[in-house]
Amino acid sequence: GFGLRDWSLLCRSARDLAQRQGAPLRPITPEEIAQHATEHDAWISLHGKVYNITPYLHYHPGGVGIFQPCLGGDASELFDKYHRWVNTQGLVGVLQLGYLDESSESSASSVSAAPKAKRGDRNPRSVNNAAAAAFVAPPTKVAPAPPPTIHDADGFAMPAPRPPKGVGMPSLLGKQDDEEEEEELLP
Repeated sequence: GFGLRDWSLLCRSARDLAQRQGAPLRPITPEEIAQHATEHDAWISLHGKVYNITPYLHYHPGGVGIFQPCLGGDASELFDKYHRWVNTQGLVGVLQLGYLDESSESSASSVSAAPKAKRGDRNPRSVNNAAAAAFVAPPTKVAPAPPPTIHDADGFAMPAPRPPKGVGMPSLLGKQDDEEEEEELLP
């Protein structure tokens, strides 16, 4: 199968899922990550760490297609949007290849070519200089988002919201015992 339990079993039994072939973790530039952007050769950076997620793609409950926008690039923003609570090291730690290296000259030019940061932007790559990248502005207050839909703009499936308690279809069994007690307690 291709469930998370199967993934967990594979992680415990397989050797070298990251395909490092015994090499130590190393610095990897964004340009090198960009060369691995297909379903059969998929690298991503996630919070400064670089992973070869090729073996994991088919085990992801949302499917392979969800990863398409971030293959060969930084997946931190999408990951945080949908999986803030997930222990990355526990899930894909065995796939780590190294650390994101943005100190090279080619990386520095891509950082300076990035758009200017907006207030509250947490992506240091969008900041124009290295000194500003170390500072993360506090988030601004934003109007609450509308309730989630079945699919949002990124194509991720979202569960439909539950109706408030007491709203919806009446019980087919008639009044429940707890409903009768509530009515008796009200004046």
